[in-house]
Amino acid sequence: MATRLHIGAHLPNASLPWYAKKFDLREVVVGDPGSPSLATLRRWRRSVPPSFEFCVVAGGHLARVKPGPELERDLDAAVAAIDALHARCFLLPTPSDVTPSMLARERIGKVLGRLPRDATRVVWEPRGLWEVDDAAAAAHRWGVVLAVDAARDPVPAGPVAYVRLRALGETRGFGASALERVLLSVGARRDVYVVLETHAAVRESRTLRQLAEEGPVEPRSLGRLVRPRGINVRDDEQE
Repeated sequence: MATRLHIGAHLPNASLPWYAKKFDLREVVVGDPGSPSLATLRRWRRSVPPSFEFCVVAGGHLARVKPGPELERDLDAAVAAIDALHARCFLLPTPSDVTPSMLARERIGKVLGRLPRDATRVVWEPRGLWEVDDAAAAAHRWGVVLAVDAARDPVPAGPVAYVRLRALGETRGFGASALERVLLSVGARRDVYVVLETHAAVRESRTLRQLAEEGPVEPRSLGRLVRPRGINVRDDEQE
């Protein structure tokens, strides 16, 4: 089966008609002040082809996973947005103050367990002190996809990958050779989601697609995949 490549960019102010001509994946934050209404989300869904994918991103209170009425409000907003957009991805980006403590792990697991899984891939993106191996093991236990920066971190094993490419430090963008290394490190999957956070995202999106269309990435070409310690993970076990 050929890998399905979905590419988006961090361009929150771009109009959807323009954006949908360049990309086929868009992250939408819900629950925060200024988030789009449900009516707007339904209009967005109708205005793009069925192949265009939305990823609903947790609002700030839900991302902090601290129990309370604000979390419940954000969770309700996220579930409603998933339904309105027919979103196949939900992203929980926990901030740096959600550390790898036992309390935080318990809270994250409970939040992830309340999200719809029937037609939606749940993705977790930890910030701060989490080591990739530790986070990959936790994501496997919770049955979710771990999002990583594929230009800097190994990509967890599994049929689905969700990766983010950031312009950090001296890296202001990604040329063809760097993007080819990203594709090799991701390898052959059922679905690969790539979000570009660079100034040249439109050009990089074209380059990524051209490289992907040149042919499938063979398993022998893969970079190091993260397999959670103490767990023998088949490629069809992690979603």
